[in-house]
This record gives sequence, C-alpha cells and structure tokens, in this order.
Amino acid sequence: MFRKPEFITFTGIDDRTDLTTADALASEYPIEWGVLFATNSRDARFPSQQAVSEILDIAGMKSAHLCGPCSREAQAGNVDKLPLEGFDRVQLNGFNVDQSHFHELEQRFGVQIIHQVRGEGFDPESVFMQLFDCSGGKGIFPASIPALPGGGHMVGYAGGIGPETVHDYLNLIHGEGPFWIDMEGCVRTNGWFDLEKVRQVCQLVYDN
Repeated sequence: MFRKPEFITFTGIDDRTDLTTADALASEYPIEWGVLFATNSRDARFPSQQAVSEILDIAGMKSAHLCGPCSREAQAGNVDKLPLEGFDRVQLNGFNVDQSHFHELEQRFGVQIIHQVRGEGFDPESVFMQLFDCSGGKGIFPASIPALPGGGHMVGYAGGIGPETVHDYLNLIHGEGPFWIDMEGCVRTNGWFDLEKVRQVCQLVYDN
C-alpha cells in the first residue's frame, strides 16, 4: 500500500480554469495550486495578472513557480516586480540555484522556499524545501527516486506524474518523513489545465 502525500501540487492553473470547480476540489482534497510565472510568455501555462488575483481567492494553498528570468531575478534578490504577495510557497525553478537570497525572500513575503534537486539523495542539511525533479518539466517518469530524508524534512517529488502513473510513483517512495507530489504536464489537455484529470488524481490518491 502506497503512502499518501501531505498534499498534491497541481501546477499550471491558467486563464481557462473553472475556478468555482477548482475551489470545490480544494475544499474536498489537500491541494496546492501551482502558478507559473515567466517574463513575457504567452504560453497557456502562464496565467494573466487578473487570473492570478482570482486564483489567490479560491480554496487551497498557493505556490508561485518562477521560471527562467523570473527565477534568476529572484535568486539575485531583485523581487520588487514579482507579485508574490498572497502565496504560501515560492519555487525557484532551475538546478544549482543561488540560495544566497532565499532567507530574504522568506522574510519579505512570509513564504516557504522550494528549490529543485536531481541527485541521488536529498540534502539533510538544507533549511529550504527540496523538490526532486529529474524531468525538468518534460514529464519524464524517473527510473528511481531518492528516499525520504526523515528528520521531519518536508520534500517533494515530480516528473511524469498524472492519473495513469500516480500509483506507480507513490509505490516508489520509501523512507520516513512527510512529502508532497507535484504534477504539471500530465494534468493538461490540448495545452490547457484539466480539472477532470486533477479530480482523477485526487480520487486515486485519497479515496483509495
């Protein structure tokens, strides 16, 4: 029997998402909505400013996922133009990120910081949250994953997780400690966020 995550992050909620349905789902299941940010991107995965403000009002935790230049600006401490108020967590995408301004981000916005890792194990000395993702947003299911680090460290797992694979992924997770799972590409249909797939994942994980 697989272990259940503390919550599931569904990343890429967008302008076409029915927020009334999303609100109802997050009232029923432990969901975090991952909101993607990039500079001057017209990709459907990146919601408009108006959509972001409305997403922040629905049920569920919220995480800001900073991509490309947005991530690099935050790593450099340049956060004046980043709309991070109202989020619970901030994920700086990219590997080998500069962590020197992480504490500043935490204190300024009252958020928890997530950074991606892809090695054989989590760093037990890290004071920030770590997300294992060897896929890099490409939806590739990993051949193996690191064990939970224990010691009360909350860590995350991503990469190729969706309705068809979530049980297989959860069965790979071993060790002790709390964790979450994160998914993006596998809960999209024709490029748009698909709440029916979100519902399927939640039912597969929490109703079984």
